[in-house]
Amino acid sequence: MLKSALAIGAGKMTTSLVSLLHLGAGTSLPGKIARKIDPDLLRTLGRQIREQTIAVTGTNGKTTTCGLLAQFLVEAGKTHIHNQLGANMVPGITSEFIKQSSLTGLLPVDYGVLEIDEASLRGLVNEMAIQRIVVTNLFRDQLDRYGELDTTARLIQQGITQSQIDTSSSGCLYLNADDPLVSDMGLDASRVVTYAVRNVTYVHPAPPDFSVAFPREVTQCPRCGGGLYYKSVIYGHLGDYECLGCCGYDRPSPDVVAEDVRVTPEGSDFILRFKTVSGQEQTLPVHLPLPGVFNVYNFLAAAAVIIDLGLLENNLNLFEEGLAHYHSVFGRAERKVIDGKKVTVFLIKNPVGASEVLKLVGGDPKGRLLFALNDNYADGRDVSWIWDAQFEVIQAERPIVVTGIRAHDMAVRLKYAGIPDEQIQIIPDLLQATRIAVEQTRSDETLYILPTYTALLQMRE
Repeated sequence: MLKSALAIGAGKMTTSLVSLLHLGAGTSLPGKIARKIDPDLLRTLGRQIREQTIAVTGTNGKTTTCGLLAQFLVEAGKTHIHNQLGANMVPGITSEFIKQSSLTGLLPVDYGVLEIDEASLRGLVNEMAIQRIVVTNLFRDQLDRYGELDTTARLIQQGITQSQIDTSSSGCLYLNADDPLVSDMGLDASRVVTYAVRNVTYVHPAPPDFSVAFPREVTQCPRCGGGLYYKSVIYGHLGDYECLGCCGYDRPSPDVVAEDVRVTPEGSDFILRFKTVSGQEQTLPVHLPLPGVFNVYNFLAAAAVIIDLGLLENNLNLFEEGLAHYHSVFGRAERKVIDGKKVTVFLIKNPVGASEVLKLVGGDPKGRLLFALNDNYADGRDVSWIWDAQFEVIQAERPIVVTGIRAHDMAVRLKYAGIPDEQIQIIPDLLQATRIAVEQTRSDETLYILPTYTALLQMRE
């Protein structure tokens, strides 16, 4: 206990110093220092979670899924610990546990809601008991860190296997049924809940030729290598698929479904269809004040856990109340007003995610764009992904500001997407670029800021 107390004290002191000296958000350093003093600190603190710990992993949507899940738990009267700033490796999670514990190491909460990096899931399950794991999706992301999709899938599968969640009577796996790489992870699990999206309509003020087809990153069956046939596609490789080979693999029948989805730049409306823990079929109309069909998937992932926990049984208004009180995490479709100008911030970090965001904002006739492209370690050193994202959906007459370490690379990509040179301003200094973009935005317009991860952190400061 003395070692833990010393580690917690050192972590809390580091957090205070980082804040006092304005050295950043201090989301990981306190955990790194504390773990040097007590390598078992996370294990010690994690044991105090009274009910269960839920881990959320996958390429896109982890932060929003965790944020929604945490808010729904609050509406259900449950306390929780949540790494809401998005530091999703083991040191960052340790920092959050230190922050929320007392100096003597007391951490009395009901649930843990932990966003975890795909490659870090194995390390987390070796230090904590994880009762429920959510896998959102798998898209090509940071090739210099993870390699191709099969490598990322293997890392997550190893984490699931090491957690022994498939042999736990209370454990459960929550999988995106529309992703053929994710749904295959439930093959050997005893308890799996799947979710899916049906019938999506985009409502845009954009011209009819606004949408640009995105090539699927997964074309082969993850089990036998045969070709995949899609009856319908939502985006990327998400959809209703079946293997053309002899293995019989197809999209599993989902337990939680969003039907008749209408997507606008402001949010989505759909019908939620599910079965309660008692087996009763239910439908609920949902207005999700988060734009993009990708956020419908994030909602479904969080909703599937809440439904499976039985927390909806006595309060069918829980989702409506939770969404009314939910505030977007910075950079995840967060809306702000700066100098009287409307600003919306979307994190972009891979081709599929960027393309879906561009579908929403690229056709807004009263929208201006600021791209901030960095290539620091947390962003991924390889920025070649911008050539696979569908920047062609941006209207050619749109004025655009580009900034960040790789601002010139982004400018070249926009030029090849058909944006005239005179419409592109290159301002490498991020603060200066943001100020200029805000100043150039009229009161009746919206400035859409699309940064990579470390640029987002700079903007938060």
